[in-house]
Amino acid sequence: MYIEGSIFGRKDPAITGGANVFHHEDTLTVATTSHKNISTTCSTRDTNEPVWWVLGELYGFDATVLDGQRGYARRPLATDPAQYCARLYNQYGIEFVRGLNGNFFLLGYDPSQQQVFAVTDRLATVPIYYTTPTQSSDPVVFSSNIQRIPLFPSVETSYDSAYLHEYFAYKRTFGVKTPLSGIEELPPGSITRFDLADQTTTVNQYWTPEFAPIDKPFGWFVDEFVHRFTTVINEWIDSDQEYGVLTSGGSDSRLILAALNGNATAFHMADWMNREARTAERVASISGAEFTVLYRGADYQAGSLERNRSIATFNGWFTQPYTSGFEDEITTTVDALLSGLYGDTLFKRFPIPSPDLSIGPLGTVTLPLEQRVETIDEYIDWLLDSAFVSDIGEMPTDLRSVLETNIYRDGDQIIHHGVAYRSLDDLVYYSACYPLSNDDDLIFHKGIQKMLPYRSPFLDNRLIDLSLSMPIRYRLRRNIISQAVERLNPALAAIPHSNTGAPLTRSFPIEYLTRNLTALYRTRLMDESPPEPYMTNGSWIDDAELLRHHPFFRQAIEKYGHLADSLPGLDQEILETYYQEHCNGQTHLTELYTIMTVLSMPLTAYLASGDFSREELRSELNSE
Repeated sequence: MYIEGSIFGRKDPAITGGANVFHHEDTLTVATTSHKNISTTCSTRDTNEPVWWVLGELYGFDATVLDGQRGYARRPLATDPAQYCARLYNQYGIEFVRGLNGNFFLLGYDPSQQQVFAVTDRLATVPIYYTTPTQSSDPVVFSSNIQRIPLFPSVETSYDSAYLHEYFAYKRTFGVKTPLSGIEELPPGSITRFDLADQTTTVNQYWTPEFAPIDKPFGWFVDEFVHRFTTVINEWIDSDQEYGVLTSGGSDSRLILAALNGNATAFHMADWMNREARTAERVASISGAEFTVLYRGADYQAGSLERNRSIATFNGWFTQPYTSGFEDEITTTVDALLSGLYGDTLFKRFPIPSPDLSIGPLGTVTLPLEQRVETIDEYIDWLLDSAFVSDIGEMPTDLRSVLETNIYRDGDQIIHHGVAYRSLDDLVYYSACYPLSNDDDLIFHKGIQKMLPYRSPFLDNRLIDLSLSMPIRYRLRRNIISQAVERLNPALAAIPHSNTGAPLTRSFPIEYLTRNLTALYRTRLMDESPPEPYMTNGSWIDDAELLRHHPFFRQAIEKYGHLADSLPGLDQEILETYYQEHCNGQTHLTELYTIMTVLSMPLTAYLASGDFSREELRSELNSE
């Protein structure tokens, strides 16, 4: 599934590869695959009517931000998303996107104005990559898959050592930056306008997160959250459709099942019927949902390297499109999928800096307090502390210098890798999801979108707005999602959380104490050995152990290791050393998985002169 094209450039039939193609003279080419998540008003007849393409989903429209009167209305389920955009554009002009709710990328072409509009949603949940030409005569090439951009003959690129270093350190690059020179991501919440007549490009930021907490009791926020969440779910549900929910033993997916009244299939990914799986099964049973285990195992995890190499976008590891091997099982069972992704980012303590307290040989505990970040330098220090690794191989760049170059104050704004924030608080609290590619699980989100219609309720504008209004103390020392589950289904809330061991009904002090005592007991005293060393009692396989017990990575080095010689600061010998040291007891999981994610990408073989031609790259990517 992709959308791609060129602006200000000549027709390029070499990019089509069997896709649906639209041309306008010698200034615009757009190609898309046929997919449920792509819609268009494109017609083969000659017309001066605007043409729209929608990648993703549109939920509704809030006219309040435009006319101050009419409120929010959902998009009728029977209305095609591209036609919906066309009507709103005819009524409001391009400013209509300010009121649009959904997870989408829009491309619009207005022949009468000789303008092309590229629009991202608030958080850029559907990332689009594009070339940044150095000369006005160069075309702008764009694609939803960054690896496809070099398919265009006008594009020359190579690995940028600074941003490649950043990917190795964080499993993603920040903001609009990518590890490929001359290629960036479209900014979140933006309208990028291309004028075909004078060949100019302008970017207008129509939305940025603005943290503005309101002084209300926690109960008020719970009431508001439950109302908004159930409204979102009820608007989405079509009685003629079957729905699936990615279900864990935690609270976020449990809330979705509660809001659906169990009218869903609860999919749970597991390597064995461990503690997490047993909790998920109990959650499904209590909610009334049908429970389906998607068994992974070592071979499934190992196979993800070949399965996901063509969709990798320098966000996360090759393992992180977790559902990619279960496409048949999921799509033959349900019509659409929901998950609780980003509930922790928007409503819990995940992105908020908090101090750790050492308890000696027993380890550390994270205190439910905010560690205030008062300056940009302190923010950079915090980012450095949160890096998975800081040094890798013999990279010619220094991670601190990379961050200092890209994070700075510009007038009354703070720029973080090309993305503007209004205040330091906005940066600290919301840079984990603005843009969404700042989170290394975006590849999971994107992988599901490729399979079938998919939504995370927490990414609805109305819930994002509520998050922006909620005081930080409630995210640190309360749990609004657990409270919402208890409101909707007390029996579901009574089931202990698989990680904390505490029912969702417990007050925060009791839950906090139980969580830390449970973690101590399980790590120090409990003897609950999984069937294999790489299996766990949690949601995920132990990849560090898998590397030591499964031959797939040795095979991957034999197939792709020579490409390390083409990357800055790396070579095959460094990769081999990391692997041997890891097998001998050291931990180099991050280094090995991030390097191999890059090496296995077809793009890397193409950029390493002599390995891949452009035709071979196209063949690899068209098979995704």
